[in-house]
Amino acid sequence: MVKTITKDKAAMMEEVRTLISEGKTVSFTIKGNSMNPFMVNLRDQITLGPWKEGDLRKGTVALVRDTKGNYLIHRIIRIDHKGVTLLGDGNIGTTETATYDNVIAVMYSIRRKGREWSADGLPWRIYSLLWMALTPLRRYPLALWRRTHSKDIFSRTLG
Repeated sequence: MVKTITKDKAAMMEEVRTLISEGKTVSFTIKGNSMNPFMVNLRDQITLGPWKEGDLRKGTVALVRDTKGNYLIHRIIRIDHKGVTLLGDGNIGTTETATYDNVIAVMYSIRRKGREWSADGLPWRIYSLLWMALTPLRRYPLALWRRTHSKDIFSRTLG
């Protein structure tokens, strides 16, 4: 059964946390630009679900509540005994951290432009590894993408 929820972000994320803890999956449209250019604001839909040991690895996109209390959907770039470090695809260097207890879900799939991509599929995994390898040079492709899509981002933000 599909359930549509319209709430503020914190309330919505608590509802997502509850559904995930019950073993359910949750799909919603991305809102925000921190995962650009591969997850686009108000265009792409992701499906999140519960995680188990082994699901948290470098390159995995996860929903977390970071150490500052913010809910984030970012890519894991580092794992250690304390938890995970994350970086949004559209960010150059600002990272966030979360303990394992605050990793709420992992991305199972993304639907973009009518096509669904599995987060465990080879194309998505290759993309993830390449994009993470480009982190030191990421500012250049991001700048190009923002210049060519700034009108699109602006119009979506305003309505």
